[in-house]
Amino acid sequence: CICGDGIAPPQRLLFPPEAISLTWAQVQHIGAGLRNVGNTCFLNATLQCLSYTPPLGNYMLAQEHSKTCDDPVLCMMCTMQEHITEVFANSGKVIEPLGEFCRGNQEDAHEFLRYIVSAMQSSCLRGTELDMRTQETSFIHQVFGGYLRSRVECLNCKAVSDTLEPFMDVALEIQTVPSVTKALEQFVRPEQLGGENAYKCSECKKMVTASKRLTIHHSSNVLTVALKRFADFSGGKLTKDVKYPEYLDLRPFMSQSQGEPEIYALYAVLVHSGSSCDSGHYFCYIKASSGQWYKMDDSSVAVSDIRSVLSQQAYLLFYIK
Repeated sequence: CICGDGIAPPQRLLFPPEAISLTWAQVQHIGAGLRNVGNTCFLNATLQCLSYTPPLGNYMLAQEHSKTCDDPVLCMMCTMQEHITEVFANSGKVIEPLGEFCRGNQEDAHEFLRYIVSAMQSSCLRGTELDMRTQETSFIHQVFGGYLRSRVECLNCKAVSDTLEPFMDVALEIQTVPSVTKALEQFVRPEQLGGENAYKCSECKKMVTASKRLTIHHSSNVLTVALKRFADFSGGKLTKDVKYPEYLDLRPFMSQSQGEPEIYALYAVLVHSGSSCDSGHYFCYIKASSGQWYKMDDSSVAVSDIRSVLSQQAYLLFYIK
């Protein structure tokens, strides 16, 4: 059986979607600052953005995961639960991130975010032999995960082929665009496949010119946007301003682009200051459960405002439905 959106239903749900709350269960005092223990600003900034992700914060503060975990020593969900609990239990203080998070060299915050989210997803799936679709109903995928659709249309016979792939974040090219909205327009713009990149059409039975287009097919509850500031090989950095909104409508960039708006609200911004990926400094802005914005810069926790938040050279943007 295939659902109307083309995604096969899971064998069973690992985590019921209705159990995920996208708003804070209760207002918390602003949490602790994080001590820099040697090149750990990338880690501190990433952990702060995750700690103030409402569904993740609610789940961890309710100690939901550890109630059923049989291997807390090697479990990233347990590590994050302990960290987030410590953060909110130590308002006004400075704590040291847990030793389970890797340390030492300056690392890329986006890579570290992907590592943490992937490790939490693995912890949710430990000991389960499940099909991919069922794995994608885990708590972590239901918070951060969605689906992209890649549609290829043969320009000869007009046959259409769709491929769906899960995502945990969306990485956007920013070299030629002034804003996140324009970067998303570029992300979903069709590209032509031809010449060396010609497409093998199953209907025409030959290599043809085709059109390929990516769209967001299933939107995620938390939308993490990475702005591609770092060059893959040179390590150089794009230090340009890219405008991003406090509220983002994802509807125009979805497979079903007509219909009710899909509105997301900004709740965290991670910033890299410096000229290359292996130097410089990371810090972030987060929206607390009270609605107040704060600048989190290692051990420093300072009140901020939306004007300051929206004027940064952002690297990672965190939005919630």
